[in-house]
Amino acid sequence: MDMEKLKQWMDVAKNMQGGDFWNNIFDQEFAKQFMNEQPVKSSTADGASGRAEKSRTFPIIDVFEGEHEVVVVIELPGVAKENLELGLNGTYLTIKGKVNPLHPHLTMTYSERFYGEFQRQITLPDTVSPQQLSAKFWNGLLIVSYQRTIEKGEVIPIE
Repeated sequence: MDMEKLKQWMDVAKNMQGGDFWNNIFDQEFAKQFMNEQPVKSSTADGASGRAEKSRTFPIIDVFEGEHEVVVVIELPGVAKENLELGLNGTYLTIKGKVNPLHPHLTMTYSERFYGEFQRQITLPDTVSPQQLSAKFWNGLLIVSYQRTIEKGEVIPIE
């Protein structure tokens, strides 16, 4: 591993202190982006510009668990509802979509935002059916929630 790649790994590790580091390391799309042999462009002190290094997975999420409810908040700035697809397979909630550039007719000289197609798989704490899920898109946030079913076990008499 050359010194430049080692520096990039160190930057990635430093930027992902919040627990996303190992999730991203094993994420295939992240690995493809990172292992791309082209140098990462970023702004320089002399004012030259380019694309800043991506430091996080897109979209970012929060998962809230309560005794009776689970809520997943998915942050999707600049994404139109029509460009989103939500899927469920067992405990895996999948969000797919596309972030279109805000000004496609202009040349981008510097950007820290994500543009393009994305897909993220989120592991839910419970197995649910699609009918149990509620999804609302509000102010750039996709809020997915469901009520937990509480199953009380039967008491087995001991002889």
